[in-house]
Amino acid sequence: MKARFTPIVLGLSLFGLMIGPVFATSPSTSPNVLPKSKKIVRKNKVMPSKLSGDSVNTENLYEPNIKTTTAVNDGSVAAGNSQIEGPTDLPSRGPLYLPVDLDVPGQSFVSSGPYIGVPLEFAGGYLIVNTPSVNEDILLLNLDKNVDQRLKALGRPIGKALGSHILLSGLVEAQAFGKGGSGTNGASDIDLTSVNLDAYIMGPSTWTSAFFEFAYDNNIGTQTGAFTSNDRVLNSRVFLTKGFIILGDFTQSPFYASLGQMYVPFGTYSTTMVSAPLTRNLARTLARPLVVGYKSQDPNSLLLTAYIFSGPSKVNGSSHINNGGINVSYSFKQEKYNAVIGGGVISNIADSLGMQLTGNNNNNPPLFGGFGGPIETYVPGGATNIPSGDVLQIATGSEDLVHRVPAYDFNLKFGLGDNWQVIAEYIFASTNFNNQDLQFDDHGAKPQAANFEVIYNIPWITYPTSISGGYQLSEDALAIGLPAKRYSMTANTSFWRNTLQSLELRRDINYGKSDTSTGSGVKGPTGNGGSANVITLQFQYYF
Repeated sequence: MKARFTPIVLGLSLFGLMIGPVFATSPSTSPNVLPKSKKIVRKNKVMPSKLSGDSVNTENLYEPNIKTTTAVNDGSVAAGNSQIEGPTDLPSRGPLYLPVDLDVPGQSFVSSGPYIGVPLEFAGGYLIVNTPSVNEDILLLNLDKNVDQRLKALGRPIGKALGSHILLSGLVEAQAFGKGGSGTNGASDIDLTSVNLDAYIMGPSTWTSAFFEFAYDNNIGTQTGAFTSNDRVLNSRVFLTKGFIILGDFTQSPFYASLGQMYVPFGTYSTTMVSAPLTRNLARTLARPLVVGYKSQDPNSLLLTAYIFSGPSKVNGSSHINNGGINVSYSFKQEKYNAVIGGGVISNIADSLGMQLTGNNNNNPPLFGGFGGPIETYVPGGATNIPSGDVLQIATGSEDLVHRVPAYDFNLKFGLGDNWQVIAEYIFASTNFNNQDLQFDDHGAKPQAANFEVIYNIPWITYPTSISGGYQLSEDALAIGLPAKRYSMTANTSFWRNTLQSLELRRDINYGKSDTSTGSGVKGPTGNGGSANVITLQFQYYF
């Protein structure tokens, strides 16, 4: 028992040291709540305290609420200390994306971040825990709109006369965790879990922009097939995760289109936890779609999106465009509360990342690896020093399906006052998979997952700090490696500028001992009726 609680005590002690000095009488704003708009005067500059990068309200980011003020830095452009002609009053509300140097020859320039979803002049407390990855084109169009409005307020030309603006940003994330419990193998690790480098290119036309993101792979090489070595340090490959073109200008029209590699607009997967929600593990889909949409520019706004793409899974060997869906949401704000409610449908959930690659690797014999699972080599019975002819290979998945399986999503994000928020999402398949494709307990699986979180901002701590509690569940998802239930508690704070520190306590409840699964005719995981307790300490640095 002492050994089991040691990582928990250690983690709590570290987190106590991390947030210990932050107690004070002044109020604060949490990175995970939507407070009322207030003004904070710093170095003679009026700055908004409203969150603009919160993952629980992704659709309303960057919608500027422009006002003017004379409280500006005496050395700023607005104070007349530049050759730039224009008004001396600048907008003080909305995200403050603005080129740093407006006199670069040709007016084409590169500026740095911070991370997409985080305004330039916001401190670390305004960062988000998990940057939204769905409907990212809308976030970027609103960012572009804000830049144009602020340049116009400065009296500077926009559009073709502006040239191109490249915004670079990124994230470096490290974690330490300990794991134990009944029915699971204990483990602990310290790892560099994420490194992202993003670039958003705006102009020279107001109607065109583009985005791409490079990331690094922290998996062991043999798990992804990238390398033959088990040394993850020797792996560390860099790859393109997203790259797409956006056609649209929210200063002129609410309609837009996107084309390239991105996460399709199905689900929101909002969370304040360190661990990804089960809904995301089940259904988030990375593809190369064509997306068309409508985003109202009113404070109470409607979002409509439709998309099509060619998914990897096939029926009857067809190689045509075979997947797509529709997403609808409505956001509204009142004096004491705000909310976003939405839903969507995708015509085949088998193309999601979680179903394409389950991560059931390094088993003997191999388990179902997902519909896009790799061919694995193994030795029957785990024997050694046997003739090479006894080494077998098995395809751990197949993209040929008997029929497609559509899925639906319903989501809600609700903020009450300054300190409370609720996140809820439910994703479920509309019909059962065929027994040959995905099976749970001797019947065609009908996977589903739900996530529910309550977030509270702690107002008496100087640094933005929040605590969250969550409950998640899944059904018929044993083959893709999800637990049956999950309970989580997370504390988030921002002690240094452009950083986030998080501590998560998580308990996963596995499927029962009698539960079995298969996928593509390959045996999948078997339930053990046990549980796993995980403590994770995470440090994120944005730039």
